[in-house]
Amino acid sequence: MPSVAPVPSPAPDVAFRPVFLGTDPGTYGLARALHESYGVETTLVSRGQTGAIAHSRILRPVEAGHDTGRAQLLATLLAEGRTAKERDPDVTLVLGCNSDSHTDLIAQHAEELSASFAFPRMSPETLEQIADKHQFGQICERLGLPTPRTTVVHFGDADQPGWTPEPIEITYPVVAKPANSAHFENLKFPGAQKVWFLQSPQDWQELVKVLVSGGVRQDFLVQEHIPGDDTHQLSIVGYVDRTGRLTAVATAQVLLGEHDPTTIGNPIAMITTPMPELMDAAERILGAVDYWGFANIDAKRDPRTGTIYYMEVNPRMGRNSFYATAAGADLAGAMVDDLVRGVEREPVRGTREVLYSIVSPAVLPYYVRDGALRRRVLRAARRGIVHPLLYERGNWRRRGYVMANRLNHAKKLARFYPRPSATGF
Repeated sequence: MPSVAPVPSPAPDVAFRPVFLGTDPGTYGLARALHESYGVETTLVSRGQTGAIAHSRILRPVEAGHDTGRAQLLATLLAEGRTAKERDPDVTLVLGCNSDSHTDLIAQHAEELSASFAFPRMSPETLEQIADKHQFGQICERLGLPTPRTTVVHFGDADQPGWTPEPIEITYPVVAKPANSAHFENLKFPGAQKVWFLQSPQDWQELVKVLVSGGVRQDFLVQEHIPGDDTHQLSIVGYVDRTGRLTAVATAQVLLGEHDPTTIGNPIAMITTPMPELMDAAERILGAVDYWGFANIDAKRDPRTGTIYYMEVNPRMGRNSFYATAAGADLAGAMVDDLVRGVEREPVRGTREVLYSIVSPAVLPYYVRDGALRRRVLRAARRGIVHPLLYERGNWRRRGYVMANRLNHAKKLARFYPRPSATGF
């Protein structure tokens, strides 16, 4: 598998060291891009090791403990920052993360963290505004960008006698999901899923019982279902600098997503293609709020009309963000220029077509039903496939993990999505 390197930025004027929270493939992908361009090792603060980061030669793990709460994770991060600054005060520590809860943790404790780290600053209010899917929809409506019709259901009073959920006045089928994923991330209960696809009012009534008994007291959204399988889903990844400019951005068409109920919707195969309409929309959406940092925007094209509906913003890079680097958007350089060098770089848009896949490409012809798209995917596969974790030459333990992970994805597809469907459910 060929390694696709980003377009390198000029060497930074000052020394820097990345310090990231998290263990997912997106975190490794950015560490890889930084290593390719600048030769730096990334310190990774986490509760423990996962396959995506284990046995890496470009990462320095710092473990806080598997049962660590937010307070201890923050304390570990602060201690790492203090120790590093005492050891070498001239090195800039660049802080990053790639989960909703970690993004919220950094925003809530920005003042403490800023004593040691350089990182994009967003107030908790701005973060809530952009991360809340209902508020995101309101931003899109003000900008004239299509977004699915939505009903907000408030579960905050679900313990009160006589409580009933708001009436759903959207034609079924519908999609139900948390309004803010960060508020839901660590809530575990029987029947918990990332997203629910509901065919009837009876399905919604049953789901309400599951949510109430599971302790859900956060706002929930019931949205119009935009038809189309996984290949109608679109992705935008970018970086917004301190001046509010989108200095690196790329777009991709999803080919296949996960279908395990707990991870449904996470793309596992994508093909990059420059879509100026989506890039322009991302500039408008992120420019409408006081945004700074990485962003991942999900959209979907309605096969009936061709209309693109904007679904949500994840205020982080996203687990598949390495596709943007592979497409030439140079996310790592955008971050370094902004946080380390302090320069206003020229915006870059990713234009390369690459096949990005963490699942075996052998399954894609089966799930990509459109003939023209299937031929395009096969042509891209012949040029080479980008996998964010396939980087460290001769590291057979990591390559073994990639092979095992691909097999695991194939098993989950056989169990949860044995045949492609028109709805993607």
